[in-house]
Amino acid sequence: MANEDFLGHGAMNVREKFLEILGSESRGTFLVSLGNHLGILMRDILREGGSGDLRQARACNEVMIAIWSQVGATIGGSAAGYPDSEFLSILIEKADMGNARHHLRNAIEGALLVVESAEGAQ
Repeated sequence: MANEDFLGHGAMNVREKFLEILGSESRGTFLVSLGNHLGILMRDILREGGSGDLRQARACNEVMIAIWSQVGATIGGSAAGYPDSEFLSILIEKADMGNARHHLRNAIEGALLVVESAEGAQ
């Protein structure tokens, strides 16, 4: 599945939406929400405990580390972030290490809804 079609047919180009959000005032809200959504999904993976779930949980953990590094770089901490233009590809690569792309997609969709709700409330 190409990054551009990451959310499915008819969805806005995710790479463009990612870059748009990362370059906006919604960046912090999006990143924190993305990490939160992925953490909740990871908890559910571990609770279910089926075969392959440990690989998915490890992949989600690697994605979360990348997200929190990006948050740290955003708030001016000591963490080194990734270039915005490469961030989505890095997250997908990490998710694919454990067949967890669908969890990343669900977390992204949830974070996008949080940002859209916050922008709509303004």
